[in-house]
Amino acid sequence: MNVMERAKLLANDIRDSAEYKIFAQYKEELEQEEGAMALIKEFQKLQMTAQLCAMSGKQMENDDLQRLNQMAPLLYADPRTSGYLLSQMQLQKMMADVLQIVTQAADLPMDFPM
Repeated sequence: MNVMERAKLLANDIRDSAEYKIFAQYKEELEQEEGAMALIKEFQKLQMTAQLCAMSGKQMENDDLQRLNQMAPLLYADPRTSGYLLSQMQLQKMMADVLQIVTQAADLPMDFPM
């Protein structure tokens, strides 16, 4: 079996994983509510901005930081949005582990600047 065939099998295994199924269920539920997904997307955009600012040594704009700090408790207080965010993190963790295994097999460096 060649590498691409195995990659397709891995993709199927990922879709069959508990991590993916839980995430997909939360995602499907929240996609029915446009407002909830819009809030999650805004929150994640602000999180990414905060991470990029931290990595580059820059200060995040005060309005964005305040908005991020206001949104986090609201999103994590709701079981649906917190379940979505937590299940997404678990799926991302699994995917990062898979990427690490594959890149190590190819002897590729995975060093990221701090």
